[in-house]
Amino acid sequence: MPCRIVLAPLLLLVLSAAATPSALRAAERPAPANSSIADSEPLAAAISLFNAKRVPEARDQLAPIVAREPKNIRALWYLGQCELKMQRRGVAADILARAAQLAPTHAEILADYGSASLLRATELGASFSAIGYARRGRTALEQAVKLDPDNIDYREGLVQFYTRAPGFVGGDFALAYAHVAEITRLDASRGAVIKANTLCSEKRYDEALAGCEAFLLTQPDNYLALYTLGRIASETGRGLERGEQALRLCLQLTPRIQDPDHAGAHYRLGLIAEKSNRPADARSAYQAALKLEPTLEKASTALARLQP
Repeated sequence: MPCRIVLAPLLLLVLSAAATPSALRAAERPAPANSSIADSEPLAAAISLFNAKRVPEARDQLAPIVAREPKNIRALWYLGQCELKMQRRGVAADILARAAQLAPTHAEILADYGSASLLRATELGASFSAIGYARRGRTALEQAVKLDPDNIDYREGLVQFYTRAPGFVGGDFALAYAHVAEITRLDASRGAVIKANTLCSEKRYDEALAGCEAFLLTQPDNYLALYTLGRIASETGRGLERGEQALRLCLQLTPRIQDPDHAGAHYRLGLIAEKSNRPADARSAYQAALKLEPTLEKASTALARLQP
């Protein structure tokens, strides 16, 4: 009897900073101590291109460096990131695997390798190859957490994996909540939000909303907690009035760079207006989102849906 495996909905693991590190963070990274060459002139030039978001050009310069110096960890690392940004996830995972083998104690390389592997698993869909990539991705992220236990991004990536993957691949809510507890110890705000998201993964929506409200009693102007409350309301239809109130308060606050922006808040307000049978308000909210972020595709799609 053929084995039917449903992976795609479970492995959509887009990790924040740990998944595809930003050019700013990349620029701040030291070269791994055991790299074969410490930023030669050609490598430094390629990294500058990467940091300037000229990724295809950076990739074209990094590939010959790696061909000449197959054990140059830093070149492998940046080449893997280029391939990942260019949507060549299988190639990226293979290149980053080589970097991880050469630098087994470098947490960021392991995290990038884990993220690329999980994204490749998503791309492959229902296949045994996808399971292999998923398990390798999880293992790499677990190793990254062991090396850098206070890195919230790595732990959040594992929470997403454990809550979305089936048990035979490694999904485990108990492990997810263990990481949530550590995240909460490190950052109460993110911990509250990630716990709410985890509860939503179990369809425990009322508990998730209650958790946000409990945290907001201590920090009533916490942007991320307010946004999460509104997001849950917009997705589930629960507590729509309170969700709208929370999102409107978000618009009066300034989000941190890592928080969802005001365009996202307007989009969520549009969803709530739709669920409340207020199409005119929904259109206005989607238009406001697109004014702030013209490339926000989900807002464009929603607005088109409402056009008379």
